[in-house]
Amino acid sequence: MRAVIKAEPGPGCTFVTDRSEPALRPGEVRVEVAATSVCGTDASLYAHGPAAQALGLVLPITMGHEIGGTVVEVGPHTTGVPLGARVGVETHLACGHCWPCRHGDGHNCAELSLLGVDRDGAFAERVVVPAASCYQVPDEVSLESAALLEPAGSAMHAVLRSPVPLAGSSVLVAGAGPVGLVLVEIAEALGARSVVVSEPNAHRRRLAAERGAVAVDVGDDPVAAADRRTRERGGFDVAFECSGAMPALEAVLGHVRNEGAVMVVGLAPGDLAVPATRTFITRGLTLRGSWGRSIWRTWDELTSLVVAGRVDLDGLVTHRLPLSGLPDALDLMRGDAGKVLLLPSMADAALAVPA
Repeated sequence: MRAVIKAEPGPGCTFVTDRSEPALRPGEVRVEVAATSVCGTDASLYAHGPAAQALGLVLPITMGHEIGGTVVEVGPHTTGVPLGARVGVETHLACGHCWPCRHGDGHNCAELSLLGVDRDGAFAERVVVPAASCYQVPDEVSLESAALLEPAGSAMHAVLRSPVPLAGSSVLVAGAGPVGLVLVEIAEALGARSVVVSEPNAHRRRLAAERGAVAVDVGDDPVAAADRRTRERGGFDVAFECSGAMPALEAVLGHVRNEGAVMVVGLAPGDLAVPATRTFITRGLTLRGSWGRSIWRTWDELTSLVVAGRVDLDGLVTHRLPLSGLPDALDLMRGDAGKVLLLPSMADAALAVPA
């Protein structure tokens, strides 16, 4: 079958037409990929920089992990997902037996493996995944949106983990990439009093403003742009750092009020060097990381917002490319693109099709 593989260490990847498909083992299903989206992790794996090497990438491997598709084959002794089911896939593959798994934290499984990192992923015509990792989507959710439930779920998970409820709160979002834009929509849907986005890219600031946020450049003071109550309290109730830039994380610590919270969503390289006493202790700040998605609460909560029309995942898509277009997709993502989809059904000679 056609697929995009990382065959050896070093920059780049290879588009092939003869990738073999594994036999189904008990507990597995084969999914025909309708859409798979490209994310920053894929860019890191493509470049094979320090972050990719730290993941312990098993080569050769089919890349990709954000999937919407249809179950076309069910393995032996496999239950829970019927033939023909329309699914998204949870790409944090949990063992189901360790202490975190038994206590509802399968996304942080002690034996965690990652699709497209530890086993063949979604940049292919078909992919084999555990049936237990499939999430059946309702008819109201397109298969393109199903592919976006995984990355958008990172935003939903951060909201659910926040010690500050969003209803009635002032919210700061640092970074207006796809995850940050979803966070804006979720915050609006859950009744946030004020939502401000800090983003250096003018195009992305416009996208955030279209979703109801006040959008400011990174050189501007986001507190000054917020509502009066936020200014009077000396900062936001909660901030979500989605950019993965260490300077942005350091900045948002100064933009939340005393006893407020900072949720760290973006994968920021480097170390956080701040004075602990006056940053956290005397101000009573909460700094909390958010990794993956709670299985399956995150998916259920986000899907309900999508079905209700409160979160528009289809609206995040700006380009659609064939499987062979991964290098072009990564180039687009360095500019103003939102989510870029790879569609196995698209002819490999086709050009990008704007949404």
